[in-house]
Amino acid sequence: MIENAIKDYATAPDAYGIDFGVTSKGETLLVEVNEGYALGCYGLFPHLYAKSLITRWTELTDTLDKYWYI
Repeated sequence: MIENAIKDYATAPDAYGIDFGVTSKGETLLVEVNEGYALGCYGLFPHLYAKSLITRWTELTDTLDKYWYI
């Protein structure tokens, strides 16, 4: 289910957050999808979080990462 949801997200931006949950019956459900620039660093390695923010911001602003981080 998770792989299909990601694959089927045809208009997905370069960076985004996607949350899934599992019900008491064992069903996996899509909970929410959020903009990559609006995510918090919850349990991510800081360098991966920074890379995600930069990736989405450069896509939104149609610019390049001048520090070549991504």
